[in-house]
Amino acid sequence: MTGLYPHQANVGDMVDEYARTVRNQLNSSSYSDHLNPNAPTLAELLRNAGYRTAISGKWHLGYRTNEWPSARGFDRSFSVIEGAMNYYGFGMQHTGIITNPPMILDGKVFTPPRDGFFATDAYTDFAVQFLKEQQTQKPFFLYLAYTAPHWPLHARAETISRYRGHYKNIGWDKLRQQRYDRLVKAGIIDSRWPLAPRAPRVPAWDKASREQQDHWDETMAVYAAQIEELDTGIGLVLKTLNDIRAETNTLVLFLSDNGGAAENPSRSLPGSVLGTRESYEGYGINGAHVSSGPFRKTKTFTHEGGIATPLIVRWPGGISKAQNGTLVREVGHLMDFMPAFLNLAGTTFPAQWNGKPTVALEGINLSAALRGHDSVRMKPIFWEHEGQRAVRDSKWKLVASFNEPWELYDMEKDRTELRNLAPVHPDIVKRLSNEYEAWTKRAGVKPWPAPR
Repeated sequence: MTGLYPHQANVGDMVDEYARTVRNQLNSSSYSDHLNPNAPTLAELLRNAGYRTAISGKWHLGYRTNEWPSARGFDRSFSVIEGAMNYYGFGMQHTGIITNPPMILDGKVFTPPRDGFFATDAYTDFAVQFLKEQQTQKPFFLYLAYTAPHWPLHARAETISRYRGHYKNIGWDKLRQQRYDRLVKAGIIDSRWPLAPRAPRVPAWDKASREQQDHWDETMAVYAAQIEELDTGIGLVLKTLNDIRAETNTLVLFLSDNGGAAENPSRSLPGSVLGTRESYEGYGINGAHVSSGPFRKTKTFTHEGGIATPLIVRWPGGISKAQNGTLVREVGHLMDFMPAFLNLAGTTFPAQWNGKPTVALEGINLSAALRGHDSVRMKPIFWEHEGQRAVRDSKWKLVASFNEPWELYDMEKDRTELRNLAPVHPDIVKRLSNEYEAWTKRAGVKPWPAPR
């Protein structure tokens, strides 16, 4: 949303109530419970450039009314304010500082109906409605942030049934190998990068109990159903672009925000059926290590399994037919979207916002890469999340989990991070770790106090 690192946007950790203790310990504006009011958002700057703006889906950047999307540049908004929700729209009220129901519609509280509501469809419907309103030549910006396939595992029974039994017949070891082989054959994964070993907490498939195997099959069936329902929604959005004759000049980007989520909320009502309103589960490490393959580790970590995500771009009027279906191996970061979008919109980033100087953008203009050309990144990229840290400079990546020593990897030869070169290149470790420490001071990153 800001083109900055999370800490510069004042979201150094999660904005939720459960993170309040850590935020109080760190005692820094870099770790607040809302987005930096002096950091303009994509929506605010694009609206100033003449765009109609809308968000449909997850916000998770502030609970108070002056922190909602309607106060941060979105003309239209249909959002869940929290980071996760019951897809059936019932039982979402939490305790703590949250005094408003967790959904909003155009700046007002929205209470989903008890029956007939399903989040994935609701977000699609609002996005389609917004696009159909764009019958003039005025440009538009739509931020469609589905909660699917984030936990809880919620999907319709008829969709789930299409996948039940499929995963049990394969098992996680064989499935990871099949996916790896397919990625290598497609040219997405370099054959020099071996498939990372099974996660330490996961047993070999043939050593898992029947109960474990059946439960994994059930969770993966719901997860697959979530993705099918998401995919159906995206298809409707793209069809609507065609219907309003905007497909040629509309830049569409599809991406995820992290690797597979190994955490499991486990808040189901006793006796509930997975996938229904009364269930509230995740697929845990058994599912996450498959989703994050072929890489090591999962969400929250700064190894590739936690931060490497797909970016698929569709832009008939801006990408030549010769570039269709090609793979761009540029190193990109979410913060690169702000300079790219401002460039394409013909506007610039302001030196001041709300009467105060802005923090200079950290990303680079990726608009050339979106057209299949090279982009130039002159400085490293950094990550820090709950004590997990990393720095990437050209082919070198220095990475460490919380309270663990630095590891060094050559990302051209070993992107699955299996050959730690830190003992071989102490000079590179020293250089990159010094750059990381300088960045923490500049960006307001504090040492993480303890594992949650």
